[in-house]
Amino acid sequence: MARTANLPPTLPTPRFQVRRLIAGFCVVFGLACLVTLGALLNIAATLDHQEQQRSAFHASQALEQRLLASRQFLSSYAVWDAAFEHLAGKADWQWAYEEKNVGESLYSASGYEGVFVVDDQRTTYALFKGKPSEASASTYIEAPLQPIINEARGAASAREQITRFVLFNGWPAVLSAAAVRPDKDVSDSEVRQAPVMLFVDQLTDDKLTRLGTGAGLAGMHLEKDATGEHGQQRIALGDTGFHLAWTSPLPGQQLLWAMLPPLLCALLILGLVMLYLFCHALRSSRAIDLSLARLQQSNQALEASEQRFRAVAEAASDWIWETDRQQRLTYLSQRFVSVTGYPVDDWLGQPVNQLLACDTTPLSPWLDALAAADPQQLANLRCTYRDHNGQNRYCRISARAIWYDGKPTGFRGTASDITDEVDAHARIQHLSLHDPLTGLANRNKLARHLEQLLLRGSDAPPLTLLLLDLDNFKPINDSLGHAAGDAVLQEVATRLRDTTRDVDLVARLGGDEFILVLNGMDNRTEVDRFCARLISLLQQPIVFDNQPLHIGASIGVAQSRTQGFDAGELIRCADIALYQAKAEGKNTWRYFAAEMNKQIQYRRQLENDLRRALQNQEFALHYQPRYRLGDLRIVAVEALLRWQHPQEGLLGPDTFIPLAEQSDIIVALGRWVLREACRTAHDWPVGLLISVNLSPAQFLRSDVVADVREILLETAFPAQRLELEITENVMLNDIEGALSTMLSLKELGVRLNMDDFGTGYSSLGYLRTYPFDSIKIDKRFIAGLNNTSGNDRAVVQAIINLGEAMGLTVTAEGVESEQQLKTLEKDGCHEVQGYFLSRPLPKEALEALLQQAPTGSARRLL
Repeated sequence: MARTANLPPTLPTPRFQVRRLIAGFCVVFGLACLVTLGALLNIAATLDHQEQQRSAFHASQALEQRLLASRQFLSSYAVWDAAFEHLAGKADWQWAYEEKNVGESLYSASGYEGVFVVDDQRTTYALFKGKPSEASASTYIEAPLQPIINEARGAASAREQITRFVLFNGWPAVLSAAAVRPDKDVSDSEVRQAPVMLFVDQLTDDKLTRLGTGAGLAGMHLEKDATGEHGQQRIALGDTGFHLAWTSPLPGQQLLWAMLPPLLCALLILGLVMLYLFCHALRSSRAIDLSLARLQQSNQALEASEQRFRAVAEAASDWIWETDRQQRLTYLSQRFVSVTGYPVDDWLGQPVNQLLACDTTPLSPWLDALAAADPQQLANLRCTYRDHNGQNRYCRISARAIWYDGKPTGFRGTASDITDEVDAHARIQHLSLHDPLTGLANRNKLARHLEQLLLRGSDAPPLTLLLLDLDNFKPINDSLGHAAGDAVLQEVATRLRDTTRDVDLVARLGGDEFILVLNGMDNRTEVDRFCARLISLLQQPIVFDNQPLHIGASIGVAQSRTQGFDAGELIRCADIALYQAKAEGKNTWRYFAAEMNKQIQYRRQLENDLRRALQNQEFALHYQPRYRLGDLRIVAVEALLRWQHPQEGLLGPDTFIPLAEQSDIIVALGRWVLREACRTAHDWPVGLLISVNLSPAQFLRSDVVADVREILLETAFPAQRLELEITENVMLNDIEGALSTMLSLKELGVRLNMDDFGTGYSSLGYLRTYPFDSIKIDKRFIAGLNNTSGNDRAVVQAIINLGEAMGLTVTAEGVESEQQLKTLEKDGCHEVQGYFLSRPLPKEALEALLQQAPTGSARRLL
């Protein structure tokens, strides 16, 4: 007490100072505990929120990918010429289900529980779990179908599809819809009444399990909107009344429960230690100094631990590393072992740049730059390293300098393995420049290649562009399916690669069109040899499913030395030359010439007019009688097509039929001719035949037997009065297929006539094999009957004798003089046709002629 009394009144007693110091430390310690606990809770909440966002993102992406995959898969069926042909109107079940074009595999292999083809009034085709169903689509789908049909048709011209979430048999499903349309550019009006194909993918538990597994999510399932559990994420499925739910992990809570007990114990122990130290501080200042030193050491350890934890939380990496100031590794987390395969002890003490390397930025100077920068700066760098198997891998490292007393003492960072990300980026880069089916260069790579080669203009090496289009590819693709078409394109790509040099480029432009860029080759003799070799190589059969497939190729050639150094212009010139090559018989090549421009433009304009002509009813039939030579009575009438062009007047078939045969127009045009001829001849005299020419292209691109049967039934025309004229080219294209088709036509009861007999190299063999009823002698031999040499007459006599021997009716066409008529009568020809007897007549003029002499003698119309 005396000491206390003797102290200066302005100075507090030592006990009071210690108490005040203890009180201050207690306040600071309490605040530190609150701050630490608050930081831990905030980190836990942040981790939980980030994980929920991640899982929601991956779930949304997985669901969106499923919708996209369903749309793309549906597009391969809906945008298909064969599907449009067989599913428009009344569905062809034989083609769709029995031939498995749109059949059971859509359920067993692709998982679509419902497949429907609908129009505004009805369901024309329905499969339920891979089996045919007589129920309509609305029986299963609990949603209005008309808006879906309208929207699908509205997206058809852009080759797009739509998806919806609907209830299918009371359970949520993904409905994909697309209008069935040809695989060509169409307008909105052309698909306004198109049927709509619906694929229904029901979200079953198995599919949701696979969907969740693929997205890295657990417990994915469906729930009604009114239900749900705590901690589950959800995505609404349209207006179905259901939502997609899954269980999202809570890493923050796991971290909280892992860290909170040890932290509380540590704080409790620290408090006891501080209490012990404070008790000793009352006895001795030395004890107080010692306690302060220990507290300072504890604070340093706590600060280092907080820095390490902060780096982990900010970088979110796979493994953690630390170095000293000399960049030697002093710490590696255990995750390092599982990622790289190395034991930690193998690398401790080693320079970090021996483990990691960067091609663009040396690692050591980069770390030194961090030490001289902002202490809080966190930098990232992509590095490579080799794992314990010697495989090169990629990682992204984040680093910052470790500071102590204002000086850098080392570096700390994290490393995330990004090998898969780099590989995926490389694949994306490859796909952006290459065709995914054949592996050839695509349009993007072709453009870059030409731009580089043509950059120097006239100083650039000469280039030759070969634009190549496959002949007879579309029938293969339509009849055997996309698998066969893909196999053909891949084999063609292989042959083109094997034929060219390393300095050349082979690219696929799309469909069955390829382009070859020959570098340094512009000699026409050399190019001709190359084109001939290329066509010969492509004509060799391609085997698919033990079946040989035959194709050909037409080539358009453009050269930089003559057509200029603009890439677009070169391709355009090659395209024009290709068009000319195809027009001149295919399986050949043509060089671009300036005069082709006008001719090609005319042909393309004529082709566009031809497409409109069918819609505008600009076609008409003229009829040329055929006479029995014995009494010159009319026994048959040949239907001949004419086009009343709005600008160019009446055009004969030689002007536009070759154009029609190069596209699908010939199919619709041939059906129109056959239908119109049968309808017109229905009321003619009973014994009079109507003769209709069939194009070889109709045999390749349509079912001729089905077309004839349908038209005979539609017009009620007697089959025995219909005669089909067929040229030898039909047999040349497909011998076995043509024989089968002709036998089927004979079973319908129609007559078959071989047109232009004598011009082919194997006509006699065809007469012995195919079921013809009559033959026509080509008019070129008839014209030769006026000559005195007698060679053509000998040919005509031989054909007449051959027909007589085989029981065939022989008709001579192109009779234009009385001398020809008398010669044919003397040689025993059965029937004649030509301008000397009658020109082709319009329907009204022919009917007038038939009324004047329905079974009487001919009248000469010149």
